[in-house]
Amino acid sequence: MRQPSPHPLCLPIRIALCGLLATGTAWAQDAADTQAPDAQTLDRVIVTASKREQSVREVAGSVSAVTSQQLQDLGAQGLADYIQKTPGVVFNSYQPGVSHVVVRGIATSAGNPQGQPTTGYFLNDVPLVEPGWTIAVPDIDAFDLNRVEVLRGPQGSLFGSASMGGAVNYIANTADSAGFDAAVEAGVSATRNADAGYSVKGMVNLPLKQDVFAIRAVAQFRDDPGYIDNLGTGRDGANDVAVSGGRVSAVLTPTDRTTLTWLSLFQRIDADDNAYRNPELGDLVRYTTTPEFTETDVAVHSLRLDQALGWGTLTALASRQDKSQDWRFDLSPYLDYYNGAVGTDVDGPLYVNSGGESTGDSFELRLASDSGGRFEWLVGAMLFDTDKDLYEQLGAPGMAAALDASTDPRFGPGTGAVVSPDGEVFNAFYSRVTGHEKALFGEASIHFDPRWTLTLGGRLFETRVRERSTTVGVDVYPLPSLQTADIETEESGFNPKVSLSYRPHDRFMVYALRSEGFRFGVPNNSSVTVHPIPDGSRSDELVNYELGFRSDLAGGRLLLDATVFYIDWSDIQLRLQTPEPVVNYAGNGGKASSKGVEVSAQWRPSRAFDWTSSVTWQRARLEEDVFILWYGTAPRGSRLPGSADWSIGNQLAWRFEGARAPTLMLSHTYLSEGISDLNSAVPGVTPNEQGDYHLFDARFRLSFGSTDLTLFGSNLTDERGVTRAAPEAYGLGQGIVRPRTFGVSLHWRY
Repeated sequence: MRQPSPHPLCLPIRIALCGLLATGTAWAQDAADTQAPDAQTLDRVIVTASKREQSVREVAGSVSAVTSQQLQDLGAQGLADYIQKTPGVVFNSYQPGVSHVVVRGIATSAGNPQGQPTTGYFLNDVPLVEPGWTIAVPDIDAFDLNRVEVLRGPQGSLFGSASMGGAVNYIANTADSAGFDAAVEAGVSATRNADAGYSVKGMVNLPLKQDVFAIRAVAQFRDDPGYIDNLGTGRDGANDVAVSGGRVSAVLTPTDRTTLTWLSLFQRIDADDNAYRNPELGDLVRYTTTPEFTETDVAVHSLRLDQALGWGTLTALASRQDKSQDWRFDLSPYLDYYNGAVGTDVDGPLYVNSGGESTGDSFELRLASDSGGRFEWLVGAMLFDTDKDLYEQLGAPGMAAALDASTDPRFGPGTGAVVSPDGEVFNAFYSRVTGHEKALFGEASIHFDPRWTLTLGGRLFETRVRERSTTVGVDVYPLPSLQTADIETEESGFNPKVSLSYRPHDRFMVYALRSEGFRFGVPNNSSVTVHPIPDGSRSDELVNYELGFRSDLAGGRLLLDATVFYIDWSDIQLRLQTPEPVVNYAGNGGKASSKGVEVSAQWRPSRAFDWTSSVTWQRARLEEDVFILWYGTAPRGSRLPGSADWSIGNQLAWRFEGARAPTLMLSHTYLSEGISDLNSAVPGVTPNEQGDYHLFDARFRLSFGSTDLTLFGSNLTDERGVTRAAPEAYGLGQGIVRPRTFGVSLHWRY
């Protein structure tokens, strides 16, 4: 007899109950046993997830913190080395500056959305994602970071737009006037099918006046050699990437109540060619007729004032970000289409140059009561303005001469120099985008007694985006240019938040949370297509419900956490495409949900051994059909892109006795299968699949006083894990994890 199918919530409930049972068992054992004589308690990490400092164990929400020591132990360079080891997170790596973190499955693409991403990024509370389509997301080097906070679930009430699924908050070390400090790190590596790579990094902290004024400077350079051969350009290891930059901070503390902090970040990424492969051509090969380069520049400057008032703290934060990105895609397979459209006979290659630059100014002012009272509160206001210039240029060598010889009556002798002044670009689209976000926000916590705490918060916001677009080239000739759009979208709303926590014991907390998120809508330029499209998109509606517990067991040697969550997502912003090549637009449609369980554990049974583990099960699915225009319809029940039903991370560390304090670290990551876009869910369309891989890394460290020598190996089984897949001009393109890599690094600290 056939058994009935279990309810979809049965599995997460069972996992949560198992966690509660394990906690109860550990409590009973903890009450009976004494702490092992050689054991040490796990470190307590302070985070700023609620815009005030508190232990990560006290936050009534899903927060993980990757500490500086953990980053160093992992040998982390960027997000790909550590972010996926946190619960509920998938890193969709593709090309520099446009790789994306997806939290709890909240995404409609593993790549660039049409508007703001669903995950927010911050540097010491400074927003790094501007309104509208984001030019670049800086992947901040892990060297000299204090920690990386990963906030799961929507953070709209305190962090604002673009944090619908969650937020990544980089916390960089700032200048310390207490004393001199310095560090240097250098490494070399060898990757399969690649030349040798290397990195050099340094930090110096100078107290110019003891306990009053100091500056801190960090410089970094990393060369990641390419491992994919481009058969079309004839270059082996074509996808070389060079990452350079650093940070500068200055801290002035004229009194014990006043702190003034300046922080600047600089980053430049030069990628010689794209990092995807064409699997139908072979293992580590691809084909384009021209290199698909990417150049990214990011500069972020912030000034922060923290003023203690005796009963609370006033914080004022002002920042400016300047970002630019330029990249090229090969469109040569579409050359016949464009030759026919303008009556030319160009041999190619045909390419599209895209990118732009943006300037963003943000201001935040908040007042928070001192911690520890029965009633704690925080109120604030923020303003974020951005100006952005975007471009898209179609070009082909020899196009000007071809237009002079065109059979189209619109063109002929002498027109090439007018339409294509540089001889190649023959069609160009330019957009000027201005965005504006302002908000009032607040949060208050009432501690009814030492066990019960109620937190209420919310954000009253208003967003506005204006886009003015101009077209030049063959599409508007003989006009020199044509303004094709001047459109604006405007929205306002309120994002509430409520949580209730219960602490029956100083080593156990259970909480319930309801939170919401939002992001900017996107206006559409209807003149770029003959197909009917909407005027634009508006913000999605997303509500998150979660129930979690945090436990501190075995005398502080075992931390066990679990969270059950359910997300209701409606009016989803979508990136859609008309039948013409390279015409994307934004729209709303459909409903989805994400439900799951996140479990994490840290165990230190003795000074010699650490084990950290996380397991996430989630089911992110469409709850109704979603129309994808000419692709078809993604049916109800389809998986959301960029997500995985299962993700597992394990890290083991053994510290051996001896003169050199040898330490062995092993790590494992598993990601189940997924898809890269909603088009893959349409029946009859070949899916762009990703995930379904295991990664194994190992590191062995020896200490020589203030110097650490580390031997490392990553992707030891040489797995070809697909991190994102997308149809490119020459077939399927797959971003993959870096092939097997071995290396050695030296880390010296004063």
